Amino acid sequence: MSFFRRRRSSDDFSTEIQAHLDLEADRLVADGWSRDRANAEARRAFGNVALVKERFYETSRWVWLEQFVQDLRYASRTLRHSPAFFATTVLTLAVGIGLATVAFTVFNSYVLRPYAVHHPSTLYQIGWRSEKSGGKAFRWSDYQELRDRTDLFDGVVAESTRFVTSEGRPLAAALISDDYFETLGPGVLLGRTSLERAEGHALVLSHQAWTRLFARDPGVVGTYVDLNGHPFRVAAVLRPEFVGLDDSPRDIWVPLTTYAALADPKLIGVNERTIEITVRLRQDVSAEHAETALTPFMAAVVANAGEGVRADVEPATRNALSLDMLALLSPIFAAFALVLVTACANVSNVMLARAMARHREIAVRLSLGASRNRVVRQLVTEGLVISIVSGFTALAMSAFALRAGVAMFFRTLPASVAGMLRLVPLTLDHRVFLFALGTAVVATGLFALVPALRASRLSLIDSVRGEGGSGRQVSRLRQALVIAQVAVSLVLVVVAVTLARNGLAVGSLDLGYQTDGVFSINVRGSEGDLLRRVAPLLATDARVEEIAVTGGNPLFIRSRTIAAAPIAAGSAAATRYTFVSPEYFSLLRVPIVRGRGFFANEARSEARVAIVSEATVRQFWPGADPIGKVIKIERPEGRPVDELPGYEEVTVIGVTPDLVSGFLVDGRDTGHIYFPTTADSTHAIAALIRGRMGSRLAANALDDVFRRVAGDPQVFEMLPLEELHALQIYPLKAASTVGFLLGALALILSVSGLYGVLTYMLSQRTREIGIRIALGATAAGVVQLMVRQSARLAAAGGVIGLVIAFASLKSLSAVIRLNTISLVDAAAFAGGAVAVMAAAALAAYHPARRATRIDPAAALRAD
Repeated sequence: MSFFRRRRSSDDFSTEIQAHLDLEADRLVADGWSRDRANAEARRAFGNVALVKERFYETSRWVWLEQFVQDLRYASRTLRHSPAFFATTVLTLAVGIGLATVAFTVFNSYVLRPYAVHHPSTLYQIGWRSEKSGGKAFRWSDYQELRDRTDLFDGVVAESTRFVTSEGRPLAAALISDDYFETLGPGVLLGRTSLERAEGHALVLSHQAWTRLFARDPGVVGTYVDLNGHPFRVAAVLRPEFVGLDDSPRDIWVPLTTYAALADPKLIGVNERTIEITVRLRQDVSAEHAETALTPFMAAVVANAGEGVRADVEPATRNALSLDMLALLSPIFAAFALVLVTACANVSNVMLARAMARHREIAVRLSLGASRNRVVRQLVTEGLVISIVSGFTALAMSAFALRAGVAMFFRTLPASVAGMLRLVPLTLDHRVFLFALGTAVVATGLFALVPALRASRLSLIDSVRGEGGSGRQVSRLRQALVIAQVAVSLVLVVVAVTLARNGLAVGSLDLGYQTDGVFSINVRGSEGDLLRRVAPLLATDARVEEIAVTGGNPLFIRSRTIAAAPIAAGSAAATRYTFVSPEYFSLLRVPIVRGRGFFANEARSEARVAIVSEATVRQFWPGADPIGKVIKIERPEGRPVDELPGYEEVTVIGVTPDLVSGFLVDGRDTGHIYFPTTADSTHAIAALIRGRMGSRLAANALDDVFRRVAGDPQVFEMLPLEELHALQIYPLKAASTVGFLLGALALILSVSGLYGVLTYMLSQRTREIGIRIALGATAAGVVQLMVRQSARLAAAGGVIGLVIAFASLKSLSAVIRLNTISLVDAAAFAGGAVAVMAAAALAAYHPARRATRIDPAAALRAD
């Protein structure tokens, strides 16, 4: 309780001191001393009154706060008198903090930010798992049964997501149960979310859709929106914080029963599993208890899922942090953190030079009695002011960078993909603000503490005379900081060049077929008969050149594998396989290099014949003719029958070149077997269509045909094969762009740091260089001196950077194993080293030119 006890004021303490002096003087007077001698002796015996008062003041509870305020005022005055220094350090640091804030904002939006609903911690998603599989899709009847389990849940909501069209624009729609908003309780901006009480067919708009479609019109409630040809009345607009229960934001929410009655009755059918169920657990029910209680229900729901079926109740929160996620994100965070470290090193170098320039001022402070800790605290406070201003500047820069980045992201995506992609709002909330502020404080320790400690270790006599003292130690420290900057920038440049080269390699990979003018159609599993109904219409359509059906289109999914081997082989090997119609190879302009293609009658009967790739030939029959050879196929237990051929042996009738059937990063197939099929088969779940007209007109025509036959556009997905190709290249292009940005920023900071060190060295060695020139040194020799200093620093940083880059990329290559991507690329390392050496030469150019213009007489007179 002593902290709250009333403290004496300075006046009270001064009065007490004076009383003590008066008492002592009175005692001496009583002993026969004169009043003047008694007062003087009392003061001498007591000691330094001013020092005692100062010590009393320093025992105050808030003296540290008063000193901090004094330091802030002094730092503000000092920085105000050095606007160029202040602006340079603030902008440099703001770049590093801003980039780190951008990365954290994305992480916060997708991982940390909780759902904007009532009590999100009580929301759980229902699923099931068995020994071999698992899932979260249910039927409408399953939802109705769970809704009645009031012994476990305070609320149950159902949701099915899909894309719908409104006047030609795709909208991400959530088809929901009637109690969705009442159970979740998201914030409402306009209108009311009671859809069951709304007049007619009603929907709710997200804030993003309200902004994009209606320009934030406050009178939007009551207007009508066309969805797949049906009018829906806008009942409400939600607050921007709520975008749905996962990381795929919705544009609209529509009652599931209403949409099913208008467009897709199968949604509430007995066999349609398209609904995800989220529950709010009762306060007295744990997730473990709910799993135990629901296991019998799940066993009945998915009776054909094998043994060991049990309920799975998981928190319906955003992506939880895991070791796998941290391993995936750590290289990205490390790259942004390296730029911040480079910026801190640059600012630290500048502040060290500034502190050395103020050595006389600091020496005078120390001479007058200021403690070393007090001087360090004042210099660190100056750095803190720079950091705080940099933090707020970084917040503004990150907000602009996020808007520009999102706009560039959608502008560079393939058009058909960009129209369907939705991002979680990347907003700067309190977590981002605290992160930026915390980063600024940490940055203070990184760039301000070391210069402050170094500046406080001065030789007072040398400093007061005007000699800096400790010059060699300061020079070594500055050089170490520049070496660190060069090493970091080289790591980032090597990574950027590696990404760019791999992006070019993947982009230039020959697929083995032609994608121009070809459209990929993928049908929902339960709508397999759609291809059977559509194929005859398209085959006779004059606008369509050719159509082929497949068991999986190229570039869309990884092909399935099957255990196959030559008939005489002992063991089978996993080999990709695809069911294709006879038109598949001609449509893609793939030649049959040996043998023949499929006949129509073979496809109709799904005959026991196959076409294999050249890689399969090299694997099964190296150097032999494969035509007529027999392949045996193993039929493992547990695989769905409709995924496998209905036979165990096939005869090879043809050979095709190796194609890229899966993802581009996997490269060409290491083996592939093609089986015949037609649109009437259950194996046909996708189609390829080549139009005769321009891509846009053909796309519209195909979309019209499928919509007319299917009714619901959600049951099929159509994308140009060229855009699928571009979409697979896009991540590497985006990564290389970000890598180049980070590498360029780090390199620019390194160049400026190297330039600062050389300029400082020039100012410290002006007399030496003047003597060299006076003794006959040539301009070339002086330039060589400066360039040698720059090259020495760049070489030291380069070696360290190359070692770090090699170790980092080598460890990543052990985790990421892809056929077309090489993380340890000698050309990238060489290119990064050349870039750093060129930057070092650029940094040395101006100081070297200044050195050649030194007047020896003036340099000697100035000393």
